[in-house]
Amino acid sequence: MGLFQKKKHFLAFIPCIFGLVIWSLIPIAAGAQSEPGHSIQVYGQASMYVEPDVANLLIGIEIQADSAAKAQEQLRYQASVVFDAISQASIQQPKMKTSSYRISPLYSNEKGKEHIIEGYKAETSIAVEISDLSSVAIIIDKAIEAGANIVRSVYYDRRDLEAFKAQLIKSACIEASSKAEIAASALGFKLGAPIRVSVQDRFSAPDTGNMIMKASAFGSESLRPGELEISVTVSAEFELMSD
Repeated sequence: MGLFQKKKHFLAFIPCIFGLVIWSLIPIAAGAQSEPGHSIQVYGQASMYVEPDVANLLIGIEIQADSAAKAQEQLRYQASVVFDAISQASIQQPKMKTSSYRISPLYSNEKGKEHIIEGYKAETSIAVEISDLSSVAIIIDKAIEAGANIVRSVYYDRRDLEAFKAQLIKSACIEASSKAEIAASALGFKLGAPIRVSVQDRFSAPDTGNMIMKASAFGSESLRPGELEISVTVSAEFELMSD
């Protein structure tokens, strides 16, 4: 799949159709005018879809044993086997790490024995950064075969998001300025300098919870990353000057 699909017109900015324009009577910055000035507030929006280029996989291992020492020993061994299996799938050591490790007691469920410890649970999570997205399913399968028993999450991302955000901010600012210019002219004013500007960005990734459920039901090969949506909204207030 290409970076941007023609059918979805990727890299085509999607403006906010119903941009809100607010005309208000408020004082401009102190010293600018001796009388209350006019200002106008507008919003500009732009968004695009991009394909992810990295997947962050979080898998877990849980072990139960009758003593804390046995649970730790078994977990340590199982984790080493899983690390070896992932390494054999062409994942380099710096791209995988232990993200959490915990040992906790297991209490009895019998009435009156709730404070009696019956065993211990040792658990750990392994984070894996995967650049070859086509190998995500293979790595999950290898990890499970090696002893991993939980797939906690699969999070898809894009490394150069900031470059795309910069394009969107520029597009949203142009749209906001254009709206303000049109509104000012319609109201019989000239557009002045911006008084205040705020920028908000949003990044929308696919629902990995649904992906994991599908993988459990239909196999890990059913994992598909989909596209990532990036959107930027700019709020700008401009001074209105008498024509």
